[in-house]
Amino acid sequence: MKQVVLINGKKQSKLSVFNRLIQFGDGLFETCVVKDTKLLFWSMHFARLEKGRAQLKINKVSEKQWLKDINKALGIANTSNAVVKVILSRGESKRGYGFKKNIKPTRIVIVSTAPKQMPDNYTLGVCKTGYANNPLLSNIKHCNRLEQVLARVELRSDECIMLDEQGHVVSVTQGNIFGIKEGVLLTPKLDKCGIEGTRRAVILKIASELRLQVKVGELTLQMLYDCNEVFVSNSVIGIKSVDTINAKRFSEYETTQKIAEALEKDSQKKNNAVPLKYKKAYIKKILSLSVIIATLFAFYWANTIKIEKPFVYHLPPGAGISVTASNLEKQGVIHSRYFLMAMAKVLGFDAKIKSGYYDVNPNMSVFELLTNFVTAEVASRNITLIEGKTIQHYYQQLTHTEALKSNGSFAEMMRLTGIKAPYEGYFWPDTYRVNVGDSVASVLKRSNQKLKERLQNHWQNRDKNLRLSSPSQALILASLIEKETAYSAEKTKIAGVFMRRLQVGMPLQTDPTVIYALVASKKYRGFLTRKDLKFNSLYNTYINKGLPPTAIASVSDSSLYAAMHPAKGDSLYFVAKKDGTHAFAKSYEQHRLNIKKYLIPFSKIK
Repeated sequence: MKQVVLINGKKQSKLSVFNRLIQFGDGLFETCVVKDTKLLFWSMHFARLEKGRAQLKINKVSEKQWLKDINKALGIANTSNAVVKVILSRGESKRGYGFKKNIKPTRIVIVSTAPKQMPDNYTLGVCKTGYANNPLLSNIKHCNRLEQVLARVELRSDECIMLDEQGHVVSVTQGNIFGIKEGVLLTPKLDKCGIEGTRRAVILKIASELRLQVKVGELTLQMLYDCNEVFVSNSVIGIKSVDTINAKRFSEYETTQKIAEALEKDSQKKNNAVPLKYKKAYIKKILSLSVIIATLFAFYWANTIKIEKPFVYHLPPGAGISVTASNLEKQGVIHSRYFLMAMAKVLGFDAKIKSGYYDVNPNMSVFELLTNFVTAEVASRNITLIEGKTIQHYYQQLTHTEALKSNGSFAEMMRLTGIKAPYEGYFWPDTYRVNVGDSVASVLKRSNQKLKERLQNHWQNRDKNLRLSSPSQALILASLIEKETAYSAEKTKIAGVFMRRLQVGMPLQTDPTVIYALVASKKYRGFLTRKDLKFNSLYNTYINKGLPPTAIASVSDSSLYAAMHPAKGDSLYFVAKKDGTHAFAKSYEQHRLNIKKYLIPFSKIK
């Protein structure tokens, strides 16, 4: 199969020299796998693409548009198994780094043949070229990959390991790396450089389910050499066992094989495998059917959908093909109920349609709509819960989401989920794939369950000297860290300051707790005053020592990690700089100097 390239939905392979992808590498990409007409782990790929797009401030391209382009490219390629690379460029501009806000992004989709089987004896070397630390761009899959390009020039084995500036293992050039030693899964933390692959998160979940202890942290070459098993992973190869690193040989593969088998099963789950729409089955039957009814319905373009705007159709439980066809005709969706009923009869679909909510689009055919009814290809949406938000924010967001059914008041919803108070912080921010018609309570229940799993995993792998007595205390501390900074590299330092203050009996004096209390009392005006810092509330950490009663927001992985691995040191104060980082001080005198140097009106002062 030759490669198929679409640029902005058109079959072509030439890109303008003024495109910022060529000029600056100003773009993002994802490499996906299509297996048996199913796009694997698409929701995770799209979520990462969206996260990078938002951080680089590239204008939005809808998920629907991407799937339309991918379907078209695969249809042209006439294949059901392929590697699909999607590239999002900021677009075209004149020379110079600046750009206009309304610049139109460029969409690129490349379909290639799936690679042949990997070599049996898979060998790794160690690259001289490594990663530079860049926390601001870490885990964004941007198009500037010169570090990997230079590393591949050195390649003398099947793959090579790339190190960071401190000589710690980060990844291989095209994937993540893992080691297994005596029931423990080891993999590098990637907060300063490298990419968290879509398969990496699934592998960590699978490892926990297989009762392996998971350790994400600094990983040296010697630690890899000491492992019983080593494997690498990426979207294309899945999981591949490593036989040799330099002169070190590995002969155990049992646990790796179990993880690989579980990953393969996970990839076929409904939430992880998006069925694609380029269907070619039943074409002969459709042609035969067209001949039979052509004389009766010549004045109809019977296989076209009549609507001009997309909408969601509800096929209720127990509705047969006759009732469904009649309803669609009455609502002006199809030209003739008889055509739909005849098609269903010829194809043997008349007794196979399934209830649910279905997307209906102007460019669909009646055949596509009927096929969706039979395969239960129900309408689904991505819903993103952003870290650092309160449960009331999530409740309002979800109850105002058209795709979901409301469960009434907040109290009633919590009763239906079975979740017990306290609620704050006990919901995991993530992108959730939901079916239209799902309840708000079902989304919150999934989010709560995921939080419990992540919290327990972090607690099991906490610092052995951590002076917190329970996972709930760690969650509260993580929420304070989450609201204090978005700069992941400093979170463990801020955790260290908070822990030292707790140990010596100093109040934490963190502004977000005061804001949380004021918002709950409907007294927050958008800024804090000296008077606000004396507001009477158990959450006010200026007048109360210790942690607040509950968390104050949802948390990210990096904040949970920081809360359970506070950095050592002697700092007791910090103040925000203009770039969002912080200046730390061990004495109040030095802290006052930092305030004088860095303080701006909206600074956080501790």
